[in-house]
Parts: sequence; structure tokens; C-alpha cells
Amino acid sequence: MKGHFRKRGKTWYFTLDIGKDERGKRKQKKVGGFKTKKEAEKACAELIAQIESEGYKEPKKVTLEEFMVDYFENHVKHTIRRTTFYNQMSLVNKHILPKLGNLQLAKITPMILQRFYNEMIEQGYSASYIRGIHAIIGKTLKTATEWDYISKNVATLIKLPRVTRREINIWSMEEATRFLSLVKDRSTFIAYALAIYTGMRKGEILALRWQDCDLDKGQISVRQTLYHTKGGLIFQEPKTRGSRRTISISDYLIKCLKKHKRKQNHIKLQLGSGYQDHGLIVCHTHGTPIHPQDINRDLKRAIKKHNFRPISFHDLRHTHATMLLQLGENPKVVSERLGHSSVTITLDTYSHVLPDMQKSLAEKFDLAMKKNQKSSENTL
Repeated sequence: MKGHFRKRGKTWYFTLDIGKDERGKRKQKKVGGFKTKKEAEKACAELIAQIESEGYKEPKKVTLEEFMVDYFENHVKHTIRRTTFYNQMSLVNKHILPKLGNLQLAKITPMILQRFYNEMIEQGYSASYIRGIHAIIGKTLKTATEWDYISKNVATLIKLPRVTRREINIWSMEEATRFLSLVKDRSTFIAYALAIYTGMRKGEILALRWQDCDLDKGQISVRQTLYHTKGGLIFQEPKTRGSRRTISISDYLIKCLKKHKRKQNHIKLQLGSGYQDHGLIVCHTHGTPIHPQDINRDLKRAIKKHNFRPISFHDLRHTHATMLLQLGENPKVVSERLGHSSVTITLDTYSHVLPDMQKSLAEKFDLAMKKNQKSSENTL
């Protein structure tokens, strides 16, 4: 068995006899889209090996859109979280299907996928965003291979753009303290206090209920998160076991929460049945959940009003973590407080703090050694 190789335009393809059909006519397989002849020869050799080992199955003539829509609706939808499903389907409908949906699964080549990602890079999409799209395509083609729709998952041959780490934007302790003092009369003040004093995620803060707080013990239990989906706002349990955690809070934050609760109870009495009580700490005047985008806009307005350095709501979490590490807190403790799945994530995310910590540690060690040397000299 031998393949025949040809160059068409800038790419190579090969033709291979794969047997005869039910009428005895010769069947040929054409595969193209290879950058070099060497790549085409390698793919041809792999196909020959599959045929000779009887491991080759003729791909079904199904488009990516036909397979992907059916796969997501009847399989993926029931195996992942609802928010994850909606997020992935948003990427599928926005990027994947408009560009690749009409292609047959068997005709999707590494070259086609590589060009698709390169176009996205030129359009300004981040490497992490493109990797998220590639993960969906890769998972789909992997399943199509397992279900005998195609013989090979070509997504495994792609070289993805390197993810560059986004520089973390944080406030200093002085900036954070001053900001809280200036927004103390704002209805959303308690959300900013919780972010700066606990490092909780935005969705965790917006889903926090009074029943999750033990103000006598000074503890907050993170049990759910608020998500925005295509179907509206929903409450869900945190994604990972580590995200479900108990956080110790300071006396200052306890006082803030008690004051906020008194204000909220006063509003409840005024509104009566007009108040929709979901037990939420951070909510609209009528008790309904606050949309994550609304809290983002509110923070932008507050920053602009008081002429602060721009920062995102999520950066308040980074500010809290950075301050803890700068104060010398154990990274393991910080990791648990933030709800990271491992301390490695914490160390990797806040590596910008480590050089200063190392310098401080070296100075402390040097000072301790000098004291010990003096003590030893005095005893001689």
C-alpha cells in the first residue's frame, strides 16, 4: 500500500487506495492541508498502519455544527455545571460555528484550525481566550474520535499562543483604607469592605447571606456564588471543595456588618411586603440580587468621583492577598482564605510579592544571627 503525494497551492495532500466498495469499485482516500510533504507522508503512514491493523473506519459525513450541537445538547449539558454550559455555548455560537460549523468533521485539518486561531490573535483576542475555545474544539473532536465519527483528533497537533501573565493591579494599604473611608455612606460600601477585608470573590460576596455569618464568632462561611447566565442570575455552590470555606473576620468588619444589618432591617420595616427577602447581605434596596456588572459600574463611578487609581473589583481581592503576604502571613493560610485549590496557585499568582518577602526574610535572619553571635561572645 502506497500513497501518492501532490502539492496544491501552498499545501500538500496525499491519495491512498483504501479498498473497494460494495460494487467492487476502487475507493480512494484524499487528505490535504499539510504544510510540508513530510507532514503529509507522516499522516499517510499513520493511515496505512490503521488500515493494515484493521483499526481504520471511514469517517461519517457529518458537519462540525451537526455533531457539536447534538453533542452539547444531549451529552455535555448533563455533565457540567449550568453556568459552564452557557459560557461554553456562548463561545460555540459566537466563534466556532460561524467559522467552522459548515465543515465536515473529517475535513477539519490542523492548518484550518491554526488559521482560525491566528485570525483571532490578529483580531486582538487574548491567548487565554483562544485556549478556552481550543479546549472546546479539542474536547468535541476527541469525542468524535471515540464515537468513530473521525479517525483522529487533529486538535492535538495545534501550537497554541503562549499565555502572558496579566500584571496584577492593586492598591496600597493606605489607598484601600482611604477609599473605604470615602465610600462609607454608599449603599454598596459593605461589598467593598468585604472584598478588601476578606479577599472573597465578587460572586461570593453578592451571594453571601446573613445565615452564612456568625458575627459572635467572627466567621463567614462561603457556601454559594452568584452567577450571570443566559437565563438570568442564579445561585450555585462554589466550583471546588476548597472554595467552600470559613473565613475569620476582624472586629472592624463585624462592626460594619452589624451597622449594615441595622440599616437593612430599617428598610425592611419601611417597605413591608414590598421587600423581597432573599437573606442577602449585598443587595438592592428592595432585597433583590445585584447584577455583577452593576457592582463593577458602581466601583468605577466611586473611583472616578474620588479620583482614585483605576482598579477592578477582582483586584480588591488581589489587594487583600498581597497585603496579607506583605505582612508575613503564611502563603498556605492565604491560599485557604482565598479558596485556592492549592498553595501553588497562590504563590504563582502573587509571585510579585515574593522578592520583597525574601529580602525581608534575609534581613530578619541576618539580624537574628548577629544577636546570637553577640550573645555567644558575651558568654565567652
